[in-house]
Amino acid sequence: MNVYADTSVLIALFLPEDIFSQAVNDWVGNNKVELSWNLGLRNEVRHNLRKLNSSYSRTAWNALRAAEKTGRLVIGREKLSELLSAADELSAEKSSLIPAGTWDYFHVAAALASSADCFATCDPLQADLAIATGDFSRVKLFKS
Repeated sequence: MNVYADTSVLIALFLPEDIFSQAVNDWVGNNKVELSWNLGLRNEVRHNLRKLNSSYSRTAWNALRAAEKTGRLVIGREKLSELLSAADELSAEKSSLIPAGTWDYFHVAAALASSADCFATCDPLQADLAIATGDFSRVKLFKS
């Protein structure tokens, strides 16, 4: 299953102490998941992992780097400028209905561009936006 996992899901995947970690890792382990990856998502995940100050910070960083090096996370063919334009178009269409943030629109637009079957998030507004597009066979919202 081609999955676009937003930053919240990827942080939970790599950071054992995240409140969603167990649910995310169980779900990924129980499903054949191929993760979509792009430059914007990569930068956001790396930035958020660098900001961590916990006993698991190094573990999370090493897990991300291993996923990149082993090919688990491979940058897609979409250009960042195209993804930003697609996010802007989605915002023009849906922002009066769904008050999600700028990066939420970016993630959903990037998932659409990657032809993801499933959109996975821990953010209810982002899930609402993904559902509102009607383009995903599944939207997975992890709840605390």
